[in-house]
Amino acid sequence: MVLDRGSSTFLVNTAHVVRSSADLDMALLDHAEGWDIDQSNPFIQWGAGDFVEGDKANSNKQFWTAGDLELAEYTIKYAPLNMIHKFRTPVGFYAQTRTISLANEEGDNSPKSALDEPSGSMKIQALSGLWSHIFPFEAQQVEAASEEGTLFFSMECRGTHLICAGPFGCGGKFPYAAVEDHCDHLLSRTSIRHIVSPTFRGGAYIVPPVKPGWKNANASVLGRCHG
Repeated sequence: MVLDRGSSTFLVNTAHVVRSSADLDMALLDHAEGWDIDQSNPFIQWGAGDFVEGDKANSNKQFWTAGDLELAEYTIKYAPLNMIHKFRTPVGFYAQTRTISLANEEGDNSPKSALDEPSGSMKIQALSGLWSHIFPFEAQQVEAASEEGTLFFSMECRGTHLICAGPFGCGGKFPYAAVEDHCDHLLSRTSIRHIVSPTFRGGAYIVPPVKPGWKNANASVLGRCHG
């Protein structure tokens, strides 16, 4: 799912609550392993998941190069986490990120263009913390959705420019915030929206009925917390 509000673009990916390794489903180990989780505060509910993929357009026709994402990854750490993009009420924060290389069917990790279909070249995963003692209801929502496999991360992204790419694009480059100057392809969403020099200004937990725009997105709750 993609949401445009004002001068920002939001994209939705699946998330999960993170528990102890003994409680993890094998399908979630890709998200659970390797995080440096601080268990000293029992009132933080940890969650991890796929945040964004590079060098492949998602089903909402959003596209980032791996190079842009490598430069933008630092903007995710310490960014606010909210519920369903309620900006004035952060429920937590993003604590860590990591980059995962993705091989295509031939085992090649080299960058690809916006039109390549099999796989992107890389993805960024993120670790988030929710303040469960302040937001117990939201923590319960996140926990329930994680157990059902219907918990999503939704990023809040803004770039400096948009390039109108793909077979139905004109190749034009436009200032991101100057929506009135965007071409008809971008306005009608018939082309691929290449977001240039992105900044991730935060993100959100999304629970049903919202579904992700990136079909390969998934994440999980990593640790039970005290309400």
